[in-house]
Amino acid sequence: MLAALRSNTKIVLWIVVVAFVGFIFASWGRGISRSRAAPERGTLGRVDGVEITYRAFTETVRGRLTEYAQRTNTAISEATREAIREEAWNTMVADILIQNEIERLGIDVPDDVVFEMLWTSPPATIYNSPAFRTEEGQFDLDVYHREIQLHPERWEGVAQLYRETLKRQLLQQEIQSAAFVSENEVWTEYVAQNEKVSVKYAQIEPYRISTTDLLPTEEEIRVYFDENHEDFERPPTATLRLVRFMKGPSDLDEQDVVQRLQDLANAVREGEDFASLAEIYSEGPSGPEGGDLGYFRRGKMAAEFEEVAFSLPVGEVSAPVKTRFGYHIIQIEDKRGVGDSEEIHARHILMEIRASDETLIEIEEQVAALGEAAAGDGLEAAAAEAGFEVQTTPPFPNDRYIPMVGNMRPAVKLAFDSEPGTILGPYISVDSYYVFEVAERSPSFLPTFEQLASEADETGVDHPAQRALVAERQKERAEAIATEIATRVASGATLEEAADEHGYTIRESGLVSRRDAVPGIGRGTEFTGAAFGLRTGETSRAVATTTPERFYVMRVEEKVAADEEAFAAQEDQIMGQLLQRKRLQIFSSWLEGLMAGANIEDFRDMYF
Repeated sequence: MLAALRSNTKIVLWIVVVAFVGFIFASWGRGISRSRAAPERGTLGRVDGVEITYRAFTETVRGRLTEYAQRTNTAISEATREAIREEAWNTMVADILIQNEIERLGIDVPDDVVFEMLWTSPPATIYNSPAFRTEEGQFDLDVYHREIQLHPERWEGVAQLYRETLKRQLLQQEIQSAAFVSENEVWTEYVAQNEKVSVKYAQIEPYRISTTDLLPTEEEIRVYFDENHEDFERPPTATLRLVRFMKGPSDLDEQDVVQRLQDLANAVREGEDFASLAEIYSEGPSGPEGGDLGYFRRGKMAAEFEEVAFSLPVGEVSAPVKTRFGYHIIQIEDKRGVGDSEEIHARHILMEIRASDETLIEIEEQVAALGEAAAGDGLEAAAAEAGFEVQTTPPFPNDRYIPMVGNMRPAVKLAFDSEPGTILGPYISVDSYYVFEVAERSPSFLPTFEQLASEADETGVDHPAQRALVAERQKERAEAIATEIATRVASGATLEEAADEHGYTIRESGLVSRRDAVPGIGRGTEFTGAAFGLRTGETSRAVATTTPERFYVMRVEEKVAADEEAFAAQEDQIMGQLLQRKRLQIFSSWLEGLMAGANIEDFRDMYF
């Protein structure tokens, strides 16, 4: 390969998704090793003998959580965290299986093809690097080529990543080559996208129906409860005792951060450039900009930060300052204004306070020791001996969540499969380690009417049977109203008149296709199907939708047929859409079959 890098100068166009190259960078060779030995500490799973390590998995999940948070700018729910963890696991498993198939089939790419990719298409990190930019900010291809020719050994790793990308493309193309789309499929999709309908409609929502005349008597509630007793069954529950170990930093970890920042501050005082050090060491979002915070007034930053920053003379560097974000050192570049209008231009270097590997190892040793002691003496006795607090959860069902802990499905599963007194764990969450003991398990049971009534009185809510019966009556009443409106229209009234008689206003959908989402209703619902089944000017019967649960009466205002003459202009585009969809389906099915036949050992229950 080095010979090709030195001598090959042929330039061709290649088609590779740069994001996929980034994915290869993120996943290849990191935390994955080939072994058929028994699971060792840190091994999260195996796929046909290839190990997935705990570190690799958690780094992948952390990266995806960070990307999701930055993209959505929202807090991440436990359900989303769980979905991201599952997606990360499936992706890593698929990555190994695909690589195994590439090796089994002997797929390879010649050196000259790999070189052509490297020569004509620099990696994104290189393309965006100032070192390869002209004074005008344009990428300098000549500098890039000269660097490859002068130092070919530096590019061997990048070339290998390109080679793996092409191998996967070749495999994917081979699998997807069977995809085929007929002319009839293209026309059907064209019609679905371009035939449109506009309706006016009355929307009747059961939960908005007044309950004044729907409230049942005590006798009716009892009858309903007796007839539907099984609907009120309480699921099995479990209760756990637990000891929680936070993954918090130690005093030594905090002192280490302070010392490192003091060393950086001293380096600046001795002549080092603050901005350059910030680019390297700062963990704040302003790090890539040399820690530059721009001009700001009081009230914009953390109080501790501002107290020091506004007292510093221009050019000086502060001692480490602690805020809720971590420790900072600050340098003032400029001051302007006076009093309330005073502004300062500051830079900072931020270092977060994290638990070091040594601290985490120490915590893990404490967790392991407690688990071993608890296995013999019970959790409460072992924890008392070691000086740890034991907490007890409220009863919880066989779902994903443990009260006081959060989403931890593996522990929940074992809690319901184990006898009281069984020690579970250790388990790991984002911020803690846990050792559990099954305290109690209760089977499912059918509560009596009186038990539910007593609970309702204590919590100040209606009896569950009453709530269920009222909701059922609201739904029946909503359907009856929709039927009455449709019947009045069939008798000669307008939709507007019939809806007004029941206090409903008419809404409009606007022109929508079968593929469009109807505002406020959704996409692909029973509403859309009913609308396209009517002629212009025709009014429907009562139409029920399930998600959300509603009833509609609609009148078609306009129907626009798909333009056959315009079909030719969109045919190729739609063909491409359908072909891509089928290719993805074929590849997905192939991968599902591969996973079904693989020997996948999942040890996540030991960690999460």
